[in-house]
Amino acid sequence: MTGTGAPLPNRSRFWSGVLIAAMVVGAFLRLQQIGAQVLIDDEWHAVHQFIARSPADMFFDFGYADYSIPLGILDWYQAQWWGVSELTLRWPMLACGLLTLVVFPLYVAPRLGRATAAVFALLLAVSPLLVIFSRMARPYAITVLVGWIAHGAYQRFNANEDAGSRGRIGAGAIYAVAAALATWLHPVVGPFVVAPLLWGLAQLRRTPRADRRRAFLRWLALAATTGALIGVFVLPPLLMHPMSLASKGGLDVPDVQTLAGVWYAWLGTPSTAVLVACVALAACGAPVVWRALPEARTGALGVVLTLALVVATGPMWSHLPVTVSRYLLPFVPLLLLAVAAGTLRIAALIGTPPTGARRALALLALAFPFVLLLAQWPLAPLLRHPNSQTQHLVNYIDFRPDENPYVPQFAAMPLSPYWATLAARPRGSLRIAAAPFYFESYDWDAPRWERLSGQTVIPGYLTGLCVPRRGGELPRDPRYRFANAARLADAADLDAKAIDYVAWQKPYWLNVAGHIESIGADTAMCEAVLRERFGTPSYEDSHIIVFPVPHPNAAMPNAPR
Repeated sequence: MTGTGAPLPNRSRFWSGVLIAAMVVGAFLRLQQIGAQVLIDDEWHAVHQFIARSPADMFFDFGYADYSIPLGILDWYQAQWWGVSELTLRWPMLACGLLTLVVFPLYVAPRLGRATAAVFALLLAVSPLLVIFSRMARPYAITVLVGWIAHGAYQRFNANEDAGSRGRIGAGAIYAVAAALATWLHPVVGPFVVAPLLWGLAQLRRTPRADRRRAFLRWLALAATTGALIGVFVLPPLLMHPMSLASKGGLDVPDVQTLAGVWYAWLGTPSTAVLVACVALAACGAPVVWRALPEARTGALGVVLTLALVVATGPMWSHLPVTVSRYLLPFVPLLLLAVAAGTLRIAALIGTPPTGARRALALLALAFPFVLLLAQWPLAPLLRHPNSQTQHLVNYIDFRPDENPYVPQFAAMPLSPYWATLAARPRGSLRIAAAPFYFESYDWDAPRWERLSGQTVIPGYLTGLCVPRRGGELPRDPRYRFANAARLADAADLDAKAIDYVAWQKPYWLNVAGHIESIGADTAMCEAVLRERFGTPSYEDSHIIVFPVPHPNAAMPNAPR
């Protein structure tokens, strides 16, 4: 086998075909129904910023509800130039997620072989966290790609012996820019991207004494340039509004359960048996990766340093495995690469001596981790159509159902039998605007409504109808062009979004583990306005009211589409 000498088929076309197939599968999973996704949870943080603030304001403040400063500024300019939609907010992450599918396997192929790269590509393609974060308007998919580019650029800088060569200068420039951009996008990855500098400083003691001073000066020049660039972007908000970051710290501490849970998130499985098998494969492959890729050594140091920062600062929600796993998201490709390399080692043992039967068994062994992870793939329900709620936190806050805090939360919410009755209609034939919408997903039960009804459910905005403004709703402005939300005050918008019904969730009391909370009281007065606006309901029970939406241009109002 390429790069290992293992007794496996060494056909370049075969492994190239597997590699291409993996990229196609990964692209499909990241792109499927992407234009239909409702903006939810932390994706709203940047929206709230660019609606209310200018780029200059954002440059000098991290904000209490953390958002990515450069993405907020980019979104502001997009709004001025051509308007923002859910897709324009997500395209940078989507592009980086797709590039990761291509760049990472091709980068490791010359060092670890095409077979390892192909298995690695398959694991990247179906990684639940990488799929979710590639589709999310948060910077994590960008920092994974840019962060590892920084590590690769540093190794090229370090490996080039000619101090003044164009290659070394170019690699150093790429490293400095990538490290600064990643830190500006998401400051918590700062330790990850500066780890190569710390590793390089430690390695100077191995440099021959005659060359040590020159090597140190090269290192110092790169460190100073990188530090200056990071300072240009991070120091202004840190000095102008220090409490924006300080207020997020000291609130939570990851414990043993958190650190155990992150492995289920990283590997994307609810199964302990699958986790143990994949970790065993990773342990088998880690020495191979460590020897072949110096980036693996600096990357591992970066992950450890980032974890130390998270433990020391105790950021908000860091008791949740999903929070720690996304802070340490760059570890996912490294872990999956180790799994792939370990699989190759096992397959090589199975294929020795290289008889036809053993080769066939070895090829089956190569598919083992991919099949194992896919057999209980937690995102499989998200492939159903229609599904506009794939980014909802219920889908990935914890892949273990018994540990998912949203499960008891939603079980305690009132559920109308109306949703199940819609399943008798053809799937995807109706579009329903539900109100009130809550951008914090623990109060937004739409994933269950869509699953039971088989119909599309999107937010119905109350702004301009019965309230002047609500968080998680856009003001009426031609710059804001969300496709997956409808303004209930605007008949033209309801018609343009092909809304068949407006579903109003009545206020209720939520009791979860003894904690009682009132939901919907702040918009209770909107019921009377909706009755006046839409007339006689087509359905009403103790939980919801459903109003038909007339369409002047339709042959029959509310006809299935």
